[in-house]
Amino acid sequence: MALINGITRKVGYKITHKVAQSLSSRGYKQFCKALAHPQAVQREKLSSLLKVIAPSVSGKKYNLSSSLFYEEFIRKVPITEYDDWAAQIDKARSGSSQELSVEANERFQPTSGSTSKIKWIPYTQSFLNELDAAISPWMMDMYKHNPGMLKGTHYWSLSWVPTELRRTISGAVNDDLKLLPWWKRIFMGLTSSVPESVSLADSSEDSQFATLAYLLADKSLSFLSVWSPTFALTLFDNIIKHKLELVSVLATGKWGKRAPALPDLKCPKSHRVAELLLQWQGGISAELLQQIWPKLALVSAWDTSSSATWANKLQNLLPQGEFQGKGLWATEGVVTIPFQNKYPLAICSHFYEFIDLDTDEVFPAWQLTTDQIVRPVLTTGSGLLRYAMKDKLRVSGFLQDCPCFEFLGRLDGIDLVGEKMSPEIALEIMKSAEQNPRLTAITVFAVPSNTPNEKPFYLLLCEPNSHISELEMKQVAANAEAELKACFHYQLARDLGQLGALKVCCSQNARDLYYSRCEARGMVIGNIKIEPLVLWDIDMPNVFLEAIAA
Repeated sequence: MALINGITRKVGYKITHKVAQSLSSRGYKQFCKALAHPQAVQREKLSSLLKVIAPSVSGKKYNLSSSLFYEEFIRKVPITEYDDWAAQIDKARSGSSQELSVEANERFQPTSGSTSKIKWIPYTQSFLNELDAAISPWMMDMYKHNPGMLKGTHYWSLSWVPTELRRTISGAVNDDLKLLPWWKRIFMGLTSSVPESVSLADSSEDSQFATLAYLLADKSLSFLSVWSPTFALTLFDNIIKHKLELVSVLATGKWGKRAPALPDLKCPKSHRVAELLLQWQGGISAELLQQIWPKLALVSAWDTSSSATWANKLQNLLPQGEFQGKGLWATEGVVTIPFQNKYPLAICSHFYEFIDLDTDEVFPAWQLTTDQIVRPVLTTGSGLLRYAMKDKLRVSGFLQDCPCFEFLGRLDGIDLVGEKMSPEIALEIMKSAEQNPRLTAITVFAVPSNTPNEKPFYLLLCEPNSHISELEMKQVAANAEAELKACFHYQLARDLGQLGALKVCCSQNARDLYYSRCEARGMVIGNIKIEPLVLWDIDMPNVFLEAIAA
């Protein structure tokens, strides 16, 4: 009977995935056709957006009409950022209609950047359709190039909501499938390894534990999609951290002490994995994860800029599956998708412009040239007009006539005293530190002074791979400081006594320390990308104070 049920499930997954493919085929064909006609597609996109934005409060403010050409549109609307829209978004959240668009807001999605508090992005039906216009070709391309995905279940980690927000916002905000059309939600739900109701647990920690339990119990997992690779790595670390509790839950099919936090959620059960974990004596390894998920065919995660190190670690832990990097997605919109081994512009989604970071000149998508270094600017169905993203991209080439991009990093530089620190400089410091194979560099924190007698300084946060001596740590610090002093403005600030010397903190809990700062600012672990340069703006933990005193 078990064999028959297994065969039935296998056939069922394949049929369901085939139906999902069929439902995505229209968006796929539209995207393929659009690759050859970026100017026509983008001009039509702007026209369609103006039809729902022009009659709104902001549309009237800028005197917009649906008949505007691009050249007229840019004369009327300046480049904007979130602060330009915050007041109107607050009004919309309070019930004011047609602030940014004549369409109703389906939800307000919370997000935040490395240095900003929570932002709320309105999601209209037009905006959701724009997201699907990127998801459909991406999924179809994955199915075509990774047929092993057809043979099992999938896990998608998209948006996570902080524990403190869960009781104050709509459940739809914490339900990723709500981003998709209803017909696509049905078929993706049928092949999901983790039920969507996991997101409604009392806390993020309970959601993570339940997610891990479901994944461990799922021998048929064939696709794992996360945004940050560190989210997956932390999830795997929790296998050992909560080993005995997981063994009990999987062996009995009961949540135990977590039952009150996970009401109406059926507990998964797997005697196979419970026994495997009980007998396992080591740490997380490729051998263990291969036994747990033997059918894993594809892993998807960020793999560029500061995520490259973590993506490599994730690939090494999951060698049974192919690996695919993510395109550039943000809560405000999508810029690129993985497609045919490149990262083309999501040409059918929003209307795009790009600021040339060398000249400050603004170009529409159809005027870009190879090797330009640019910042994307989006006009979307949510009603955001000429919204400048804080991302740095290189035009890497073209797919037919559609530009493709390489993500270089964020544009969130830090300037404590005029030293003009950049993420690129921070990455060089981290690479210098990793010349010592005993550690992995996590990030560089800019630490402001708390009193007039203290000097601000930079702190390199590392994670040990094995025992590292105090002498070696001092050498890492010296090398990192030398790397910084090669930068004119940093050297000047040190010479003038404005900055203290760089410090190094090496901790087994380095990632948790990074997450603590992000979570204090409203971010959640599932959405956190470890950036190379971050401002430390909460209380100093003891481990930092010890590193400073050393």
